[in-house]
Amino acid sequence: MKIILNRQVLDTLPELVDPRHAAVVVIDIQNDFCSPKGHFARYGKDVARMQPAVDRAVSFVAQAQTLGMRCIFLQQASLPDGRMDSPAWLRFKTRDGKAPDYAVPGTWGWRFVDGLTVRDGDWVVEKFRPDGFIGTNLDRILRTQGIQSLILLGTTTEGCVESTVRAASYHDYYTVVVSDAVASPIAELHEGSLRFFRARYPIHTADEILAAIRAA
Repeated sequence: MKIILNRQVLDTLPELVDPRHAAVVVIDIQNDFCSPKGHFARYGKDVARMQPAVDRAVSFVAQAQTLGMRCIFLQQASLPDGRMDSPAWLRFKTRDGKAPDYAVPGTWGWRFVDGLTVRDGDWVVEKFRPDGFIGTNLDRILRTQGIQSLILLGTTTEGCVESTVRAASYHDYYTVVVSDAVASPIAELHEGSLRFFRARYPIHTADEILAAIRAA
């Protein structure tokens, strides 16, 4: 803890990840984005390079749940026939040649990857844009639960992860990024986002964060 302008500010990693006021935000670890049979892979994305980080994220979430951490699962969705997509958004979704109909609710691609388990008491927040706060009840959930600090992981690093990390910070939450549990099919963009995170936010490995949770 440190004092800034006579106010107490959380500072050390054990303070930031203390289960009494912290939660894990799991971002879009879904089949269409992570599986070799998913939408991204069908359109040529190198999802194989994501697999180690996805596996680590799944393991991290399971261990965090065992340690009593509250977990919020963000789940990207696209409604059939683009019913939540403006022309501008359709242009964005198809900018790299893929079709816009990924993560349609109820489909296999929309579901979380095998091994990623939502417990009783966890939350699932559906979202239609990269930023997990836009058009969702995420902020309301966090504030009603007294959560001040977020531990963020998932896919893709430069897309929904970076968008949600930025938004969390701008909504006045402490943010901690799990450096080895965020993933992207594009190495250069992944590394660029990690450099951005390191310049602005606490960023630590899964093992470091789990050790800090145990020490809190």
